[in-house]
Amino acid sequence: MKILLINPSSFEVYGGLPPAFQIPLGLAYIASVTEKADYDVEIIDIDAENLTEQQFVKRITEINPDIVGITCTTPVYSNAVKVAEIVKKTSNTVTVLGGIHPTLVPEESIKPSSIDIVVKGEGEKTFLELLKCIETRDDLLKVNGIVFKRNDKIITTPERKLILNLDEIPFPARHLFKTQKYTYPDSLKKRTFPIITSRGCPGRCTYCNTQYIFGHRFRFRSAKNVVEEIKLLINKYGAEEIHIWDDNFTTNKNRVFEIRDELKKSDIKIKFAFPNGLRADFLNEEILKCLKEMGTYSIAIGVESGSQMILNRTKKNIKLEKIQDAFKIAKKLKLETWAFFMFGLLGETKETIQETINFAKKLDPDIAKFHILKPYPGTEIYDELKKNGLLLTEEYSNYGIHTPPVHKLPDLTAEEILNWQKTAYLKFYFRFKKIFQQIYRLKSLYRIKLNLLMAFAFFKKLFFRKQ
Repeated sequence: MKILLINPSSFEVYGGLPPAFQIPLGLAYIASVTEKADYDVEIIDIDAENLTEQQFVKRITEINPDIVGITCTTPVYSNAVKVAEIVKKTSNTVTVLGGIHPTLVPEESIKPSSIDIVVKGEGEKTFLELLKCIETRDDLLKVNGIVFKRNDKIITTPERKLILNLDEIPFPARHLFKTQKYTYPDSLKKRTFPIITSRGCPGRCTYCNTQYIFGHRFRFRSAKNVVEEIKLLINKYGAEEIHIWDDNFTTNKNRVFEIRDELKKSDIKIKFAFPNGLRADFLNEEILKCLKEMGTYSIAIGVESGSQMILNRTKKNIKLEKIQDAFKIAKKLKLETWAFFMFGLLGETKETIQETINFAKKLDPDIAKFHILKPYPGTEIYDELKKNGLLLTEEYSNYGIHTPPVHKLPDLTAEEILNWQKTAYLKFYFRFKKIFQQIYRLKSLYRIKLNLLMAFAFFKKLFFRKQ
């Protein structure tokens, strides 16, 4: 059978900002297990290949796939459905939808007539079993972890167990992507590649959706397996920098030491960054020193709020003092620091937002990102906002990370939340110390290019365009 995997356009995620074209590793993992099972696999990454609809239709016609797998997040869902509609008009094929959004709301996601099957949760084993089932015309009820239609009824099979041995999954099939021109914000080096070394996070934050696809149990690849992938990226693709996209890389401290030692044993000297964010309560001086010894130059920490009350209410289960300690140690070790904040959490008021702005200035990270909460369907915070009539729209294309608020709060309107975001950026960045600091950290021509392009677009959108 001919298998086609598609990454739909994700411009909505960026709310009009120029998107960072990043390789969809989830899709690359699905491709790797499918290819290893001797299926004929192709990938279309619509944004990265800059395909028009006409060009996309032509590609579908040329490939003539038997099964099409489409991945999507919440703001990309409508685009995923459009892709499936085009596929159905172009060829008689089975369409399969996977990713975080269909995992969270599978029965809703399968409703469009263009979607035949939904894969829930980790998709590697499920998708492979599904292919074999379709190929042999066996009963879909035998495949755990899917939702499908039969006689106008939606049928859900039992949940699939999480993959415990992550080493058994082959490395992402990066070679199947038509272009390798992917960019990673704030990289020092152009030849930057992301990897995922673990799955699952013990945290139970009310706004987090990844816990529903990867679970709370921390599962990890062995140090040797991780370093083997890094060697491959260096030898085959000329990697100069590695970005680790784990939800919480430092959960198992011994493994962090093992990866450092394995890198040293293999005489690998390469830059590392952690742009996805680390939990401050899993960081101490010993761990941060170890990251530095690995070659890490930049870390991001999910702070979320400067109000202890807000942190408690979101079940972040971390003290502000612990966050301060983590930043203090990171700075002492001369690591670049990012801090992620979030406005619009439950219980938020203008007073708690002001606490967050003050806390951000106190921490003084190199980069502070003030995001507005996007309450993704299926999360605890979404359910509470909906129950209390605080959601303003359920049009998922509005749920991108840089789009305006989709909710209000008892003490804050959506417009007020948006205005506070603008205020936060002004108060944090428009200080002489911070302006000089930003200039100083532009240590490579590639980083200068990335930062200037994004900064210009971001501040133009934030302060001069109508939302």
